[in-house]
Amino acid sequence: MSELKTWPMRYGPIVQRKIYANLFVDIIRQNKCVLCAACVAVCPTNAIVVLNETPRLTGVCIKCGYCYYACPSTTDESFKGFSEELERVEERIFGMKRREVFGVYRKIFVVEAFDDKLATPEESVIRRIMMFGLERNYFDVVGFPGYGEPVTKYMLMPPRGRWEAAASIATKPSELESVRLKPLTPGLTYNSVRGALEELVGGFFHGVDPIRVAVFGPPQHIRSVWRMRFSWAEHRKLSKTIVFAASYFDRPFYSYKDLRSVLAGIGVNIDVVEDWFFHDDGIEFITGGKSIKVSYEDLEGAVYKGFKTIYDPTGEFADISVGRVPGVEGVVIIARSEEGVKLVEEAIEKGVLKAVEFELDVVLDGLRGLYGGG
Repeated sequence: MSELKTWPMRYGPIVQRKIYANLFVDIIRQNKCVLCAACVAVCPTNAIVVLNETPRLTGVCIKCGYCYYACPSTTDESFKGFSEELERVEERIFGMKRREVFGVYRKIFVVEAFDDKLATPEESVIRRIMMFGLERNYFDVVGFPGYGEPVTKYMLMPPRGRWEAAASIATKPSELESVRLKPLTPGLTYNSVRGALEELVGGFFHGVDPIRVAVFGPPQHIRSVWRMRFSWAEHRKLSKTIVFAASYFDRPFYSYKDLRSVLAGIGVNIDVVEDWFFHDDGIEFITGGKSIKVSYEDLEGAVYKGFKTIYDPTGEFADISVGRVPGVEGVVIIARSEEGVKLVEEAIEKGVLKAVEFELDVVLDGLRGLYGGG
């Protein structure tokens, strides 16, 4: 990490603020960026855009430091990281200490999977939960990376083509119902929050209640909102808007350009692929009416490098995290916050989700197994 200057003052030392230049040296150049777009979303001058899967400074930097202190991969003099300060972080977020290797949990559920060709099993369950949350007024907007019209279409750099997941929002359950939720690329999750503020609010005034946004995205992305809140540079306009976070169990996300190259090496043109499906042992690509299955091992070279730098198999800092566990029928939901428990229980009670009977010890063993046995 780059060294900071310190100036002695009458009331204590002043430490140099880290800015985009530090973010570039410490994170982007080191391939630690997870493409959450928090740096883009918090920039007050819209000086940062994502170009070729990299946050780039293209405008005037006023050296506010917001970008550095929103990044989930950075540390500073007061925050030493999610791993090093794990106990303090979890107590501040959830009000309790972890009992298991997979983090804090208040309640675990297992529900039936949905037959949803537009989503993976875990994202299909999250879709129903978020639709129900909108309907029951738990939050006003849902922000997520998916395949549809990007919320930032007229504001920030949109994705290239249909392969790159776009930052999107939904304000009504019907808007979320038909969205394609099988992202292969990370998606710029926090651009959805910024887009919601710009398009639905248009500004922020003290004394006026902001909109309430729920986000869902990869585990690595969920950390960004907490990074903002733990920092002196907390971006209140953005972080206070987010009232709920959902994540899915960790899986590979790929670089658009590297995936194009890997697929080309086995004779698959990424531009003519019609659909794809995730399986336990690989991804099935549909092209020209034919099915071509590629193992995760063969796709390893296309995994977005930043995702390898954060180890979080179950979305440890989300209100709820959803995924499959070997040996368990159905989809597992870990409710980590009181709000998460309440929302899932109500969704089951109203028939939105169908609960499956399960043995808690079996599920716990399976979750520990995701961490190599705990």
